[in-house]
Amino acid sequence: MNNSDWSDRRHPCRWESETGDAGFWMPDRTEIVTQFFTRYLFFALAVIYFSTLESVPPVLFSIEQLLMALGVYFAVNTWFFRQALKGVTLQNIRGAMAADLLIVTLCVIHDPNPIPPSALAFLMVLLGNGMRYGMRLFAEVLGGAFLGMAVSFAFRYRMGGFEISAGDVFFGVFWISLALYAYILMGRIEGQRQQLDYRSRFDALTGLLNRHGLLAAADSLFDKANEGNLATVLFADLNQFKMVNDRYGHGVGDRVLAEFAQIFNESVEMGVCGRWGGDEFVAILPMRSDAAMQQIFERIEARIQAWSQSNGLPMGVSLGVSHAPQDGHDLMTLLSVADINLYQKKSQQPTEAKVQPFYRNLADEPETS
Repeated sequence: MNNSDWSDRRHPCRWESETGDAGFWMPDRTEIVTQFFTRYLFFALAVIYFSTLESVPPVLFSIEQLLMALGVYFAVNTWFFRQALKGVTLQNIRGAMAADLLIVTLCVIHDPNPIPPSALAFLMVLLGNGMRYGMRLFAEVLGGAFLGMAVSFAFRYRMGGFEISAGDVFFGVFWISLALYAYILMGRIEGQRQQLDYRSRFDALTGLLNRHGLLAAADSLFDKANEGNLATVLFADLNQFKMVNDRYGHGVGDRVLAEFAQIFNESVEMGVCGRWGGDEFVAILPMRSDAAMQQIFERIEARIQAWSQSNGLPMGVSLGVSHAPQDGHDLMTLLSVADINLYQKKSQQPTEAKVQPFYRNLADEPETS
């Protein structure tokens, strides 16, 4: 498993990342079917529209040749549909968008009307593709739509015998304004969607993944673990945190949680870290040996002792570990094993009250203290 698979803490589930911040939103099966159904609907309308015409401007194709081109588009679209059902890739998305833009350009070139209604299909391509995958692909399809409009009208005026009219100018200005407005509006919607996605997956106090984000990340990571990759789960529970809240107040308690979250996140180095709820934290790591985990334990304990001494506030932690696949194949099972190991160690600490190991239903515990 690549390092990026373990370190993508911003978009653990829906966002398909390429490099850095580049990527696209992965559509689900329903969205894929809806999108290609819309393409088939456009194909049917185009066939009906051009079949009712007696002739088209003698620019590139005759009516028969244009209908053949639509048939080729149908076959290409069907191939992309089958590929999308197997798995959406960036190359297939761009290929399908290019096919859309090419066939619409051909239809506009051969539309016999002075103001071609088929040019509105460019907006269908723009909105149908750009609003689904994110701003980067929206910008690409917007540029392709502008290019297609320019090429199609250049052919119409140069070879089709059409002349520029006031209606053409109004239609062009209206089309450009609507396309740019859609792009600006989509940029705002995308920003809001990213904010909502972040808030739904990240803990506001610590900046780490919350329980929902951890479960989403685990679904992806343990799917890969089942294919032969190993994983280690580290479970951390702050000691006597309720006493800190009662004695110093919740403001100080929040400060302790935020500081420990930073220590925990930095100490595990590479992995997916999150706050499970209250004073409990979880890290999902690539497989670590006992010696490597002991180094992580010592690093965490050294840093929290140094912070506690310099700030005059108590901070202690108990840690438990489990490993996939020998301890389980899903996060909840691995956390239960790590929780038992944690309480076994906590019960052996001389400064803590003796606590017998027991099984807790971690799924039913609240996310926040």
